[in-house]
Amino acid sequence: MQIICAGFPKTGTKSMALALRELGYVVHDFEEHVDFHMDDYLDYFDGVKDSHDLMEKYREVDAVVDQPACTIWLTFLKHYPDAKVILMERESPAVWEASYRKMLNYYIDNYHVWYEDYLVWFSSTQQKWNRLCKRNGIMAVANSDNFWCRDNWSRECWMYQYEIHNAAVKNIVPKDKLLVFKVGEGWERLCDFLGKPVPSSPFPKENVGGKAGNIVDKLQEFQTLKKIEHEVRRGFILTGSCIASVAILASVAYFKPGLISQSLSKAGNWVVSYKVTRFF
Repeated sequence: MQIICAGFPKTGTKSMALALRELGYVVHDFEEHVDFHMDDYLDYFDGVKDSHDLMEKYREVDAVVDQPACTIWLTFLKHYPDAKVILMERESPAVWEASYRKMLNYYIDNYHVWYEDYLVWFSSTQQKWNRLCKRNGIMAVANSDNFWCRDNWSRECWMYQYEIHNAAVKNIVPKDKLLVFKVGEGWERLCDFLGKPVPSSPFPKENVGGKAGNIVDKLQEFQTLKKIEHEVRRGFILTGSCIASVAILASVAYFKPGLISQSLSKAGNWVVSYKVTRFF
C-alpha cells in the first residue's frame, strides 16, 4: 500500500482513481471495495474480526480511493505507516454537500423503486449491501437510515462531518506525507508529490454529478448488484411458484373436495403397503 486517498465521496475520487491508474498504480475504488471485500468490511464493522484481516486483503494493492476505505483512512495508515495520504477537497463544505446530495437524488430519481426495502426478503446479498451502505452513511454523514430516505437528510450535519473528517486528516498525517489536493489543479502537484513524470494527457474528469454515466449509473454493472438482481429474480420465481401451487390446491379443494380426500387416502394406503412389504 503506497497511497491512501482520504477524500470523501464527491471530492474527485473517480478522477483520482483514473489518474493514479494512468501513473501505473493498482487502485481499488468503490467497485473493488464492494465486489471483492464487502464481507471483510462488514466483519470489521460488526466486530467479528479486527482490522488485520481486512488490511491484509490490500497488501498487493497500491492505492485505495472512496468509501469505505476513505472513512477508515487512519486504520489503513496505522497498518501501512509508510503510505502517503492524499486528501481531496472541494471548494467549500457547501459545495461538497450539494454535490453529494445531487448524487443521491440522481439515484432516487432514476433507480429507486418503492419495494426496495423489501428486497432483503429475497436476497442475502441485498441485506449485506444495505448494511454496508448504512455504515458508509454513518461514517460520512452521521445518518444510519437507508440513503434513499431523503426526509432525514441534514444539510448542516453533512457539512460538519465533512469538515471534521478533513480537519482530522490534516492534523494527524505528517506534513511530508500529506497532499491536500483539488482535482481541478491538474497533474503537476500530484506527480511532484508521488515522484512521477507528468503525463502528456489531460487530467481525468469523471463522475460529474447529475450527468449520465456517473457512478450511480455504473453501480448497476457492479458484480454485487448483478448478484442481487439474480437472487431477487430467483426469489420472485420461487415465491410465485409457491403461491401458484397453493392457489391450485385451494381451487381443487374448493371445487372438488372429494379429489383431495381420495388422493390422501391413496397416498396413505401406499405408505402402509410399502411398509408392510418391506417388513416381510
